[in-house]
Amino acid sequence: MVSVLKQQLKKIPLIRRVFETFDNQKARDEFVIDALKNVPAGKVLLDAGCGSQIYRKYCDHLVYKAQDFGQFEVDLIPSLTGFKEKYQYGKIDYLGDIWNIDEDEWAFDVILCTEVFEHIAYPIETIKEFFRLLKGGGQLILTAPANCLRHMDPYFYYAGFSNRWYEKILAENGFKIDKIIANGDYYSWMRAEVGRTMLGANFLEAIILYPAFLFFSLKNKTPVSAATLCEGYHIIATKEE
Repeated sequence: MVSVLKQQLKKIPLIRRVFETFDNQKARDEFVIDALKNVPAGKVLLDAGCGSQIYRKYCDHLVYKAQDFGQFEVDLIPSLTGFKEKYQYGKIDYLGDIWNIDEDEWAFDVILCTEVFEHIAYPIETIKEFFRLLKGGGQLILTAPANCLRHMDPYFYYAGFSNRWYEKILAENGFKIDKIIANGDYYSWMRAEVGRTMLGANFLEAIILYPAFLFFSLKNKTPVSAATLCEGYHIIATKEE
């Protein structure tokens, strides 16, 4: 009966947004795809922590190389954002730790690293490794959560990184930030979490929660709301020569 009610709820536009509200992937995809299109043809790109390689198809004009440790399968601790089926990797060129990649220095023109840093035990060492691997003037395209729930357990070490972390750590390790964009804000984050709770609730609980979901849905992003809390940061940085 509950599943039938949920199917009916999906037909109502404002409630349907509950089932579409977790898609911060759309803004991230737009950012990454645009950045990749702007990389000149023939450049050598490393997709670090590549996983299932969702952006590989946008790299046909580049020499694409993939790195991952390749050990995650399913979440050991069940969570609201967990993987329930075995994770599928793409073809990996460099198998091993992201902070210790078996390649010579100055090997790549571009490093792409998306939604990986929360799963790295040694993020600062990883930034240092990216600097070693990039050519002078090379570009780092990086996205990671600012706040997120547990996922890919046991390889989950950080709930997120603030813009201040990137500003300090990238600068200290030879990178100049060209662009840093907050993905979402406090209101979109709250909308997503209220919506996530509604999806796991019964019909009565979902109806009780819906006014809060509607409230956060109608709020517009502002500089203050984005500075207070966001879902992640999208970054382009350059290795200083």
